[in-house]
Parts: sequence; C-alpha cells; structure tokens
Amino acid sequence: MLRFPMHLRASRAAGALHAVERLPSLCTLTSKRALSTLATSSELSDAPPPGLFSSGAGQVPAEPTIAADASGAGAGAGDARPSFASKERQLRELAAQQPTAVSLGNLFRSGLDPTPEQSLLNAQFLWRELRIRVAHRITQLRALPAGLNEHPCVVEAASMYEHMSDMLGQCKRPGTYEDEERFAQVLANTKPTAAVIPRKIGIALAEVRRRTPLSPEQQRQVDVQLDAFFLNRVGHRLLIQHYLASKQPREGFSGIIQSKCSPVAVCEDAAKRVTTVIRERCGACPEIKIIGDRGHTFTYIPSHIYFIANELLKNACAATVRRHRGTGELPAVRVIVARGEEDMTIKVEDEGGGIARSRLSEVWSYAGEWSDEELDFNSSLISSPAVGGEAAPLAQKGLGLPLARLYAKYFGGTLHVTPMEGYGTDCYVRLYRLGDQNCENLPSLVRQSPGELDSTAKGSLFDAQAKRM
Repeated sequence: MLRFPMHLRASRAAGALHAVERLPSLCTLTSKRALSTLATSSELSDAPPPGLFSSGAGQVPAEPTIAADASGAGAGAGDARPSFASKERQLRELAAQQPTAVSLGNLFRSGLDPTPEQSLLNAQFLWRELRIRVAHRITQLRALPAGLNEHPCVVEAASMYEHMSDMLGQCKRPGTYEDEERFAQVLANTKPTAAVIPRKIGIALAEVRRRTPLSPEQQRQVDVQLDAFFLNRVGHRLLIQHYLASKQPREGFSGIIQSKCSPVAVCEDAAKRVTTVIRERCGACPEIKIIGDRGHTFTYIPSHIYFIANELLKNACAATVRRHRGTGELPAVRVIVARGEEDMTIKVEDEGGGIARSRLSEVWSYAGEWSDEELDFNSSLISSPAVGGEAAPLAQKGLGLPLARLYAKYFGGTLHVTPMEGYGTDCYVRLYRLGDQNCENLPSLVRQSPGELDSTAKGSLFDAQAKRM
C-alpha cells in the first residue's frame, strides 16, 4: 500500500463507513413524509410553496442530535471552541444520522420567488441538513480504499469539508431574517469551487495508480466508494446552489431549476463549446448535428444536462478525429433528442471506432489525471446562456464519464453506452419527465432502508449494463 508521511494523514473516525450505510431509502422517506411530486411546469408554478425544501407540512425538522462535551460546548454553541476529540465525536454523531430526501418538485416550489419567510425556512432546513451531509462527505473521504485516504490531496480535500463543518457548527440556527442573510454569506464563502475537489481526487488517484497499479478488485472498491462520494456531493452542492440562486430570482427559473428546460438548446450550447476546444486541441473537429425540437421542454436542472452533453460530445469528437485524421472529411457526430410520455432521451452517436469488448469494464472506472500543469476546459467553469448564465461544472480528466453517469442517475435517470467496435459508439441518456421518479438517488451503500426497501426505480431500460450502484 502507498504510504505518506504521518503528519499528512487525516485522523480516522472509528466506524465511519458503517455510519454511512445506515442512511434510509430516499424514496421511502419521500412517501413517508408525503413529499409533493412533480408533474408539469404549470402545476409547479401554481402550487403553494412548501414550508421547506422537502416537506409540505410547514415544520422544520428537528435539530441534528449532538451531545454536548464536558465543557458544555455542543453544536451551535456560539463562541465555544470544542476540543478535537469533541469535534470528532460530533462528526461521528452527525454522520450516523439520516439526510432528508428532496424532490425536484419541492426544490422548484421552495425557490420560486421565495418570500423572506420562505427563505428563512429554507435556511433553517439547510442549517440542519448540510451539517449531516458534510459529515458524510468527510467520513467517505477518510474511508477511501487503496491508500487514497492517506494521499495529501485527499487529506486536503477532507480538510476543506472539515473547515466547512466547523463554520456551520459555529452558526446558530437562523431565527431572524438577519440570521438568514449571515447564514447565506457563510455558505457562499465556505463552499469549495466545483473543480477543486474532483481535481484533487483525480490527481491523488492517478498518482496512486502510477506508483502501485490497482488490482481489478481494488479498482472496483475505489469505483464504488467514489461513486458514493461524488453522487452525494452532487446533492450537497445542489442544495447550496439552489438556495443561493433562489435569493436572486431569474425569469423562467426557480433557483437553478428551469421550468421549461430545452435539452436541444442545452446540447447546442455544449456543442459550440466542444467544437471550439477540440479544434484548439486537435486541429480539427467534426460537425455536430443536433436533431430535435427546441420546443420540447421539461422542468429540470440545465447545468446537469450540460455536464453530461459536454462530456459525451468531447469524447465523441476526439475519437472521431483520432480515427479519421488524414482520411478526408470527418464524419459528423449526431445528437438526437426525443421526448416521450415519461422520458427525455438524448442519443449521441459517433464513428470514432467504438470500444473493444475487453475495455468495456473500464468505461465507468475512475482513472484520474497525474499532471496538474494545465487547467483545460475539463476542469474549469463556464457561464452558459443555455443554463441561465449559471456556471456549469466540467470534469477533471479521467473522471468525466463516471461523473456524467452520476449526474444522469441523480434524479433517477440512466446513461448507457453501446459501442460497435470498428465503427463507433452510441450513448443514451434517459432523464425522467415525471416527478414521482425525480427523487434523489443514492448509491448501493446507502440505498437500502431499515425496512430493506430498495429506492431503485423499477423497470429501467438499461439498468442491467452497470450494477455497480
């Protein structure tokens, strides 16, 4: 196992991993708490906003349970500074608690032109929820296998979340509008930028793999753990971004959710960016043809679609250039967008040579990137008109396809790859249009509820391809 200096190792919370496994099924929570479901954008616009992100009952969930230390300093204890041992105990207690399920419909309603009262309720919900979710992020990083948890980059990533946990712990529960504004400022100042954490994990993973190649079983363990971490990170960041964006209303949006999101428009915007970058990098780029109706819209998060489309188009265009360079005109990459009664489906097809059967298992594995000398479009943020001017995250090298798959899965969708070796590859993205399927999707480590009820959406067309999660 790769070893690092002792002073760079993070402290280990006993039992951290099994605490994560105690999370319940989110869809089970959804039914128990009578969460409203998303049907159409018009229904969303007319429905009264719930009391908080995930409950229509108008009651803020109870504070997370944290025992006070010997000095009486518990969570939210004002200026008291708990000891290291006390903070570690609090972290374990928070990580053992259940996150609250959120649905796309309730997120939309809670952020649609919120009143000061609604913003305060949202802040009270986040004050409780984020402390629990951040604790899970820390324990997941500390539990990464194959020596990754001891790599300085991962230790530094965990310390960023520990700092955020400290800042949230020092905040008292917002009780006034002034408290809510201060809380929003804390979130804006402590949230790591979108590229920082994936970049650090990508560098760490590439270095570990370079020094000590991982066995297939080690790679599988790494993939499972990083799936769990990154999928939960998507939800953590989504809550913060949606809350902060909802404080600055934009026409057609509720926070970061667009009421009439056009996948065709988002794909067109991603195609422009990819064309520019591939030409700069490769000297040429195939034409990207987008087939679909811009008027086919649904309520969704456009930055998530952008992330997926960007990654698939980048891979398709680069593969096409590699295979056909010097042979004449490059065959076009085609994007087909179709709207069904239940789904929005995006198909990306190329003639880049496909993928060998022996390499199919590597498609969804995290590889990372050793060199950190240059930050290209894979590790930056862009402001996109199609996503409402929001900064759309892009992937660190070696992490793109697995992360794109997680963005598709987050609200119950799928990403499926069908290669034809010697010709090209077809990629299918399936996103749910119906709100009863648009609940947070947890990885297998945390999907089972105490009652052994599985939150996996039944009848998914391509679920058999990848059962890692």
